[in-house]
Amino acid sequence: MPVTQGETQAVTHPETPVDAQVETQPGTQPDTRPVGRAAGKPRARKSLARRAAGAVAGLALASAAIYAQTCAMPFEQRNSFLTTKGNLGQAIETNQFTVKVTSVSAAKAVDTKDFSGDVTKVGTSNLFLLTNVSATAPREPVQLSTIGPPVLLTADGKRYQPTDKVDQSLTLFNKWFQPGFWSSGVLVFEVPREALPGARLVFIPSVSAIVVDNFAPEAEIDLGLSDDATTRLISRAEEYHSLVNKTS
Repeated sequence: MPVTQGETQAVTHPETPVDAQVETQPGTQPDTRPVGRAAGKPRARKSLARRAAGAVAGLALASAAIYAQTCAMPFEQRNSFLTTKGNLGQAIETNQFTVKVTSVSAAKAVDTKDFSGDVTKVGTSNLFLLTNVSATAPREPVQLSTIGPPVLLTADGKRYQPTDKVDQSLTLFNKWFQPGFWSSGVLVFEVPREALPGARLVFIPSVSAIVVDNFAPEAEIDLGLSDDATTRLISRAEEYHSLVNKTS
């Protein structure tokens, strides 16, 4: 069609197919990856996520297996975890140890050791409760643990650990309880006078000095501290009680 002056003719070209727009150099292959995707990175992230999910699932299954095994313990083993109760002077037997408290006394001062290892005197404004204890073991040697030590349990549920004012080498902590014979020593608790009535000793030796077995058997011993007995104990409290040579 002729073009007249003042008019322009729109020149159109046929659309080039998309495949034809990709030019390649000799010896190379065209890049057919979708636009905007960085090669390799998304797949790597997905792979890491799958491995993390697998690890979490594995831990969950392992925990479930351990829990199931614990719940499936035989009755005899589960029964051994119960607290065995007894009284002052009575031998209390468990499957790991036998223990008895032979006497209870009180003092206002006792022995300890200083940094040089010399024996010195230490006092308190409260009372030192001294429990003389003997123990033995049926099969394996056991020893008291500072991680889970014996405690003095009061009538209202308070718990007192052995005092840190007394060097452990002067107490029952320095002893092993072994099969065939008894070992004796003293446990010293620093307590207020009002905590004494109804107090009991909870005795928990450990087969390990590092790990505490939360299911280990324990003995709970009534110390015979009624109101009247506590009054007598306090009135007879020694001004000073020596602990030297008291752990044999």
